Amino acid sequence: MKRFLAIIAIILLAFTAAAQDTVVPSRPKVGVVLSGGGAKGFAHIGALRVIEEAGLPVDYIAGTSMGSIIGGLYAVGYDPDMMQKLTTQQNWNSVLKDELPRKYFPLEKRLNDRHYILSMPYIDGKFKMNRSITDGVYINMLLTRLTLPAYKQRNFEELPVPFLCIGTDMITADPVEFRSGSLSQSIRSSMSIPLLFEPVEYDHSLFCDGGLTNNFPVRNVRERGADIIIGVDLEIVESDMNTLDNSLKVLERLISISSQEESNKARKECDILITPDIGKANMMSFDSFDTIIKCGEAGAREKFPELKKLADSLQSIAPFEVKRNHVQPVDSIYVTEVFVEGVDKYDADNIKSEFGDDFPRMFSVDEVETIIIKIYSQEYYSNIWYELIFTPEGNILKIHCKAKATHTLSLGAHYDNNYGMGVLLNISGKSRYAAYSADFNLSENYYIKAGLTYRHNKVFRIGAEAYVMNLELDWYNNSNQLISILKYRQNSLDFNFQIVPSLNQHITIGALANYVLFENKIYLLGETGKYKFMPNFYFHYILNTEDKMDFVQRGWNVDLLGKCILYDGVFSTKYSKPAVSVQGIVRRSFMIGNEHSFKLSACGTLRPGDKTLPEPYIFLVGGQSKMKYIDNIISFTGLNFVNVVVESSAFAKTSWLWNFYRKFYTVVDCDFGYFAELFGDNKIYYTENWITPDNFVIGAGLTLGVNTVLGPVELELSKSNINTDMIFFINLGFWF
Repeated sequence: MKRFLAIIAIILLAFTAAAQDTVVPSRPKVGVVLSGGGAKGFAHIGALRVIEEAGLPVDYIAGTSMGSIIGGLYAVGYDPDMMQKLTTQQNWNSVLKDELPRKYFPLEKRLNDRHYILSMPYIDGKFKMNRSITDGVYINMLLTRLTLPAYKQRNFEELPVPFLCIGTDMITADPVEFRSGSLSQSIRSSMSIPLLFEPVEYDHSLFCDGGLTNNFPVRNVRERGADIIIGVDLEIVESDMNTLDNSLKVLERLISISSQEESNKARKECDILITPDIGKANMMSFDSFDTIIKCGEAGAREKFPELKKLADSLQSIAPFEVKRNHVQPVDSIYVTEVFVEGVDKYDADNIKSEFGDDFPRMFSVDEVETIIIKIYSQEYYSNIWYELIFTPEGNILKIHCKAKATHTLSLGAHYDNNYGMGVLLNISGKSRYAAYSADFNLSENYYIKAGLTYRHNKVFRIGAEAYVMNLELDWYNNSNQLISILKYRQNSLDFNFQIVPSLNQHITIGALANYVLFENKIYLLGETGKYKFMPNFYFHYILNTEDKMDFVQRGWNVDLLGKCILYDGVFSTKYSKPAVSVQGIVRRSFMIGNEHSFKLSACGTLRPGDKTLPEPYIFLVGGQSKMKYIDNIISFTGLNFVNVVVESSAFAKTSWLWNFYRKFYTVVDCDFGYFAELFGDNKIYYTENWITPDNFVIGAGLTLGVNTVLGPVELELSKSNINTDMIFFINLGFWF
């Protein structure tokens, strides 16, 4: 029996040996690992180009943060040339800052568009700090658009190149490996830099940048079966005090330190390690993508002999042919149904209505993104992203979002030498049918404003506003000498009816109960020191298509305001014969190249009829401030603040703007026209023919400015034909 078993064993060994002699040898699997590094990750594109030129197969690719973006796109099937083309097509400044086109904002938001130093949403009974600077809606859309060619693959192992990426679970503080689910949101979770981008609420957890726990996932790729690892590492291994000279460098270093132990082990496990020298670029140098890509390519070429030798050795083991899919971005998608997740039924129906009800149908990707921007611009929803879900019945367009905090506390600050220092405290909120806002301007020239708007539907609204204001204006003559101090005290209650025919237009018809005190310390016109009741009815039409609030590059602005004031003369309170005032501006902005724009405005004020306007409604011309305490103060280049007091005027304003270096810009202004001066030289004028050479005024000014986190800082010098001295103006911060 033993002999028989021995014979059987010999036969089995012989068959095993023969089988081994006929097995075709298989080559080792190659994995490519891309580290995080923010904008420095563009270097991965250049490195992948060299790896392909060497003839190496890529059997697995992984990345963290920016490495997850480049690795994910490569896994989908984009080649390095296409990735570089896509990189150059993006407006990274708009993408990273979530700069929404103003044309999609409701007009009331555009008119009251403010930039606050601090905003705190009211959540769960408390005002809380925002979790990030930007919500990331543009990043969400960009990643979804670029990963649409692989929307059917929910398992990343089934992509043209198997892929994984790393995120950090903010609840458990552990690294998380994404190998399935939504490819775009997995990448978005991996690259969510703390404080800069909103953390990602995905798969019942909260994720931020994977670089905090595992910035170089070599071990993960090894565990997936890769035998040979090619790593592209952009981390800061060591630093010094001179290098850490700004907040971005410090943040970049902190992310690197947090996972340094894991990264040190990962570098040792790489068979070929590529470490490009990126120079002075940092994690936010997105405008330097061309230079960074070239740095990545140069760093990889230093390792080209090793890469080529590896490719040749793999060919000698088992000949192979490297085949790559040259994927193009998707332009359109076929949708059978829209589904909304994350909000209640009312909000879900509201969002779905924006896509229409004619299904199934073909959508362009541009059309889908435009609708999402419109929805986001309403400021009712946050954390918006979309994905395309494949089902046997057809593709579902799935919109993910959250209801936004309904109440917000905000703080702003501003200084200019017309109005002085002001600190603004704003409390605002909105619901499905109503919105409220309360302003407290804490300064010497204080005001308190509270308003409520009820939205009957998208077109018709009813509003009410209460306004308390204190304003003191220094009145200068043409020799730049102080001749008087004008004091306003105003308490008003406004009831209005609003028609909103489109996002760009607003018609308001209202009645204003105005209880006002006006004092002129020199002229003593009227009974000074006493409040008077001066109600008025008004009509206000606004059309605005301008693309920005400050450095306008294109668009129209039309603002027409007419008032019927129930006040009969200076010393009377009879309402038998009302006074009428009309004012308006029509402005057109043109883009000239990428750095220049030109603005041309036609402006005017008019007092129809023979009834003189009461003092609080007379137009005050001069100054350069964009602050708007009362609507009858009109800026004019080359004139002191409240230099000219008029009832009728016709003038033009021109501006040439040049963004000459990064955030620095210059503005050349020229204003010219005619003014019927009502007060001057201690006299009162009632001029019939006011468009005469004596009433012609021309002023010019030069402004140098820079945009900062706290708003624009501007210095202006200006002069006019009626002023003997140069006028100096300074503005610090955004206006309100």
